[in-house]
Amino acid sequence: MTAKIIFHDLTSQKWPYSWSPFVLRITLSLNYLEVPYEHHEVSYPDIAKTLKDLGVKPEPEDVGKDIEYTLPAISIGDNTIMGSGTIANKLASLKPENGKKLFPQGENSKNALSKFEKEVLKQVGKVMGTMKKHIIAFVPFFLDERGSEYFYTTREKNLGSLEKLRTEALEEEKEKGWKGTVRDAVVPILEFYKEIDGDGKGIFAFGGHEPQYIDFCVVGLIQWWICARGEEDIMAALEEAGDGRLAKIMKECEGLMKPREV
Repeated sequence: MTAKIIFHDLTSQKWPYSWSPFVLRITLSLNYLEVPYEHHEVSYPDIAKTLKDLGVKPEPEDVGKDIEYTLPAISIGDNTIMGSGTIANKLASLKPENGKKLFPQGENSKNALSKFEKEVLKQVGKVMGTMKKHIIAFVPFFLDERGSEYFYTTREKNLGSLEKLRTEALEEEKEKGWKGTVRDAVVPILEFYKEIDGDGKGIFAFGGHEPQYIDFCVVGLIQWWICARGEEDIMAALEEAGDGRLAKIMKECEGLMKPREV
């Protein structure tokens, strides 16, 4: 029997819905696998202390950086791990059927995930101004008060004024509209799906009829946009992009997005 799982999630005004693209991957995975868990909300300024107290060590490459600790994280018994990829692999290892659901094509599923992370996201980011203007700059508006203050303090060190970035984003969006920007941004994602489909006829990765972890990465990304900028234009753009495949994927996964208590 698996030890009790505690899922550490970022709080916000969207609560109890997850909003971070990386946290959402785990929300979707836990719900899809029907793994019982306790949902624990953490505000941005409390992440480091929370995880340190649980014995988590930062990744070697993050030691000494302004941000050493991130969410999502899960506690299984006395062990806590952070990072969506690490957590997904852990969940896949809990039962043989979990691995088959999250990574049904085995190494091919994991290779596709690597390509999405290293190549596709960069292509999407080029259209979105690496997303700092069109998405990240709008995040403080829906965070809890302490989280919003912390977000401004930490992000503006590297990004500069978020207010200025928001102004630039809205100015850039005048040319083809926000909906047009989203429609262009998802083209690399649609091309990625077509590349890995094979002979599949379903809407999910590899032409499957059931979602897998790579689909949750896509859904998490788009849902983050929705939290930051609203649903109407984004879903309209997804309906218009390609054959509306991404809109269908979002709708199919809608019931998995809300965290569930034990």
